Amino acid sequence: APASAVQVYKTDKAIPGLGANQLTEKGRQIGIKAYTAAIQRYALRGLLHRLVTMAKAQDEVLSAEDVLRHVGLEGVLAVSGHDMETTTSSTSKVNWPVLPWNEEAHTDPEAQWKHQHSLLMKELPSIISSTTNTNNNNISILSTLLQKCVALEQDHAKRVYQSKSRDDARGAKTVPGYADVHVAAEKDSVALAAREEAESVKRDVAVVEEMMGIATGGGGARSRL
Repeated sequence: APASAVQVYKTDKAIPGLGANQLTEKGRQIGIKAYTAAIQRYALRGLLHRLVTMAKAQDEVLSAEDVLRHVGLEGVLAVSGHDMETTTSSTSKVNWPVLPWNEEAHTDPEAQWKHQHSLLMKELPSIISSTTNTNNNNISILSTLLQKCVALEQDHAKRVYQSKSRDDARGAKTVPGYADVHVAAEKDSVALAAREEAESVKRDVAVVEEMMGIATGGGGARSRL
């Protein structure tokens, strides 16, 4: 049956790897959204890090070709997100991934970027098609990727704060004196760190846009290149 018609998936017979568990369609969609955001955030942070490193080593505006070549996107972004095809795996076998500490990317920055770049290539259609930017030139689409990175970080920070805030509310309702011995979300170190990380990403994106001569506004990006 189509996924939209299924309300509850039961055991491995419905979804390989589910085991003896049950999964609602609502839960499945929430999971897909969460994992997609995490994957795109990881890939886009790799892109941003590489661009920031490049920007700090330059004293002048670079050509679009130089920038795109540096991040392995030359000739790729000119294709509109609406023309790019997404691919889905047809295999029903679930394979366990390599453990993080056994990954080459765990100790090798170049290997990590290679992994982030491969994921970025797979996620490009989804990222680009989800935006309202109709321009399909390289600079505009690259700016879209950078703004998506900012949006994901801000959303992450917001969710971290909301999670702690919900704990505060539940704790105060169920445990006498809870607020007296727990740090509120507004002052929680993890929530504050997530917010600062989001602001740091926003500043880094501004540095990259300055390097590329991009002026952003409500209508997308304009390049001085």
